[in-house]
Amino acid sequence: MNNYRIGERFLINEDKVVVYLGGNKFVAFERYCPHLRCDLFKYGVIIGDEVICQCHFTHFSLTDGKPIKGATNKPLRVYKVINEGETLKLL
Repeated sequence: MNNYRIGERFLINEDKVVVYLGGNKFVAFERYCPHLRCDLFKYGVIIGDEVICQCHFTHFSLTDGKPIKGATNKPLRVYKVINEGETLKLL
């Protein structure tokens, strides 16, 4: 798992975005914004503990997926990531 650069992102099953945060930490969330389905793999930016959809600037919590501010009240699905050495498990 040390082959990733901090901030590097990749897809799992084409519908989940996983981002490497450094050390042993990853975050994962659904690929498409629940507002208008913008692709967060391309247009999502992580700042602190939020992912921001740059299409309409909605901020979502990476902890629970709740919208913090922006264009939607719909939550983003986030996943707990378990690092098992050479594999990642999403819950």
